[in-house]
Amino acid sequence: MDALTLTGLIGVALLFLPSTVFLLTYSILGFQSKRYREKRSLGQYSGEVVSIIIPVRREPVEYIERALAKLAELRNLVNIEVIIVSDDPPEFLGELRRLADKWRGVLKVNYIWRMEPRGFRAGALNTGLFASTGDYVYVMDVDSFFDPCLITKGVSLLKSEERLAAVVGRWSVWNTGSRLSDAIGVNMDYVVNVLFKARSALGLSVFPLGTGTIYKASILRDVLKGWDENRIQDDMDLGVRLHHKGFSVEYLDSCRVYVEAPTRYNSLKLQQERWAYGATDVVLSRLGLILESPLSLAGKLESIFFLSQYITILLMWIGFALTVVASLLAGVDFASRYLYMPLAWLLAEAVFSLVELKMLKGDYKFKTVNQGRIAAVTTALSTPVLKGVVKALLRVRQEYKRTPKGFFEKSFIGRGLSGEIVHTTLLVATLALILPRRYTALALVTCMYLAGLVYTLIRWPKDILQLG
Repeated sequence: MDALTLTGLIGVALLFLPSTVFLLTYSILGFQSKRYREKRSLGQYSGEVVSIIIPVRREPVEYIERALAKLAELRNLVNIEVIIVSDDPPEFLGELRRLADKWRGVLKVNYIWRMEPRGFRAGALNTGLFASTGDYVYVMDVDSFFDPCLITKGVSLLKSEERLAAVVGRWSVWNTGSRLSDAIGVNMDYVVNVLFKARSALGLSVFPLGTGTIYKASILRDVLKGWDENRIQDDMDLGVRLHHKGFSVEYLDSCRVYVEAPTRYNSLKLQQERWAYGATDVVLSRLGLILESPLSLAGKLESIFFLSQYITILLMWIGFALTVVASLLAGVDFASRYLYMPLAWLLAEAVFSLVELKMLKGDYKFKTVNQGRIAAVTTALSTPVLKGVVKALLRVRQEYKRTPKGFFEKSFIGRGLSGEIVHTTLLVATLALILPRRYTALALVTCMYLAGLVYTLIRWPKDILQLG
């Protein structure tokens, strides 16, 4: 086999095989989620204090007010203290003081303003953790709220098992109604089944969520010494450190955590780049801890696979570039020559789609439309995801950027040349080179990727063109 043929083979393999494995794995896990049975505790909640930590930075005032109002509704059901940790500029301090004073009549609420907001979000969480007095800690984003049973059932479970460090609830999107939030909501329902229900059913490690997890405060404070302030993806990092110490995380499917999904592509793009960077950074930084943990071999491999999920995008585009270059230089459509790999990928895509449709509840048309929508948006998101993964692999330090909400989301404008425009231009140029050569299989794959980018450009033109 000559060098060009070998390059073409490697390119096709990288382009299709990692995605095929990922899709089939998530399809199998989707079916396994039906085996989930919620764990019942032997004890019960008896009024233990739960410290609610709310980190804020450039959050709309009405969001903080709404979060406090939601917590006030729980005051007769659970015993809570609220600690707001602000990384805002000094001029916001008066507004924060007004809010705290307003709600002190019905809630035990305090605020902490960090003059030097170091350590990203994790730094704010540590400030709240070491100022808290409760036996249990819950991190709450201002755009979220939760079912009271997450506290009552969660504390009961945590009391009944010594090595249980945290309990996580089921994420659901509350702000449906826009094209993007509807698509994210449908996708999230299935992802929760895969990442939490299935993993719980199979005895695999469950990771905590940034919001929606209740912890034993003693383990966070005394054993882990708080969150690692060098990590952007604090929840995944905390999960690895808990597993390394032999602690477990339990999932409660019956108790929901309601989160706000982005309604603009720009916001989702910022979020996904941060998540891609954060997850890749954690697997690179904590690989040793995963391998040293008391998890089974299958558990260790699955944790690495989970944390490495965004690297699949990098492998895919490296494979695409190698396939195109090798095909043009060799005068052969390597995607056609090794057709069994793209066919396996298409089969995996079909299986994944069918399993997702079967597992999700609701109107069939609504599910199908949003399934296609999220598939298209995911293709466009490969641009910021690729950026996040590469920065993490190169160990470039990333600043923590919060996902804009409310007024800040509406006024948010990206900077610089849109990566999606560059991506689209490169795909169009690729088509112009391979169509005259009748590279049918490679052209079809290119068109599939291009379709997702074009759809996103049509639906959110201002976000792609950075017009605001």
